[in-house]
This record gives sequence, structure tokens and C-alpha cells, in this order.
Amino acid sequence: MRRNLIAVGVCAAAAGCATAPPAPAPVAQQKPAVSTDGTYRGTSTRFQADRRDCPHPGLVTLYVQDRQFEYRWKPQLYITAVIQPDGTVSGTGADVTLAGHQDDGTIDGDITNGACGLHFTAHKTF
Repeated sequence: MRRNLIAVGVCAAAAGCATAPPAPAPVAQQKPAVSTDGTYRGTSTRFQADRRDCPHPGLVTLYVQDRQFEYRWKPQLYITAVIQPDGTVSGTGADVTLAGHQDDGTIDGDITNGACGLHFTAHKTF
């Protein structure tokens, strides 16, 4: 009987050693944090013009500092926009709304007052 117990113990020990431990779960690779601050250059296009005094589309330059920038709607009217950590861009002022997204060095969005609307896309310059 003692031999049987020893044999069982040796087999159990051998089986435990033969089984490899499970592999660790893979670690998800996160993209390194990239600063949103910097200069973005691009263009705007008009998607709505129900009045004659709507802003003209054209070249766009955005200076982002501390996740904020100002969009020039009209010569004397700038809309302050904020870039949220998830990339959402939003701003309001003087009956004008700006909504968009920032991702991988590009900011794009729409700015409108209900009668006039521009779509813009700007890329970060390095």
C-alpha cells in the first residue's frame, strides 16, 4: 500500500511539473499621449448661406494652447473652442456654435449661426 501512495504522489508531482503555467494576458498597447497644442492650418468650405452677410470660406489657421483655440467667424468676432480629452471640440458665442473633433493631428468641424455655416479641416504643422 505504501508503494501505491508513493507512486500516486510521484505521478501527481510529475503531472504538476509537466503542466506549464498559463501565459500572461497580453498588455494592450496605448498610443503615447500627443499634445494637442500647436498651429493647425487648413481650409473651410461653405455648407449654408441663407444671408448675404455670411462669412466667406477660405484658409484657416488655428493656434491651440492649453487645448483651446479661437476661430475667426467674422472680422471682429472670434469663437473660443475647447478640445476635450476624448477629442470632442466645442465652442459657442454670439449665437454661433462650433462642434467638431480632434484626432491624430487634425481638427475638423462645423461652425454655424443657423443661417450661415462653414465646415473646416486643419492639420497640425510641426
